[in-house]
Amino acid sequence: MSLKEKEMAKLLAKADRQERFSAVMAYINADVSTILDLGCGIGALTSQLAERFPSALVVGFDRSKHLLEKLAQRGKSVLTVLGELPYLPFEENSFDLVVTMQVLHEIFHFRGIHALDRTLRNVHNSLKKKGKLIIFDHVNPGNTRISLELPEEMLQKLHEFQSKFKPRKITFSHLGKGRIETSMRDFYDFVTKIWALNSGLEEEEMSETHTPFTCQELVNLVQEAGFEVTHTSRLTPIDRHLEYYVIALESAKKLPNRHIILQAKK
Repeated sequence: MSLKEKEMAKLLAKADRQERFSAVMAYINADVSTILDLGCGIGALTSQLAERFPSALVVGFDRSKHLLEKLAQRGKSVLTVLGELPYLPFEENSFDLVVTMQVLHEIFHFRGIHALDRTLRNVHNSLKKKGKLIIFDHVNPGNTRISLELPEEMLQKLHEFQSKFKPRKITFSHLGKGRIETSMRDFYDFVTKIWALNSGLEEEEMSETHTPFTCQELVNLVQEAGFEVTHTSRLTPIDRHLEYYVIALESAKKLPNRHIILQAKK
């Protein structure tokens, strides 16, 4: 297993992901019989799906052989499938439910909008009639300007982040005494990726964005793939990051939650 895959396995095993798993679980019907966890990684969610729905066939699909081996070691009744998105090696009408947890933003960035569209269309084909798709992912909060006060150490990290982040140019203005003005979008990418600086995952994390699409843009993509979107909501306050890094928000505007959960049906 490469250093990158080891670091990714540690990240995917973090306990703070449980809140997100619970949010996804809340949308799943008890009578589901076939479930696909798309981009399952080490299977933290996949294993819980197998436990919650013991009579269902649960399939974990991922591009990493090593992460799938981690899933297999959990000893759960899960079928693992190795493959590369946007291609899905499943017959049409195979699943009652497809779940994708923080995967679409990676497809969007590393493979492009056409690959994301193809992924969603292939998911649509793999679902049974009236089958459900549940998406949990990052979302773009917009470019509204906000003012913040950062500790000196965080200001230094912001400059380092600006020099290393590749998807777009991060911009901010110094207002004096540790205060800056920047866009919500640039701030969200910064504050959710600080942890990756000088880590084994720096190259990957500095090459992708945690603000890939707005809620409406994601809804449009899902609808264009043939789905009917039945529910969307925003989850995970950004405030906890401000508290952890001792960052003070000076702007009066409330910061939107940083994740979206979307439910759609075929």
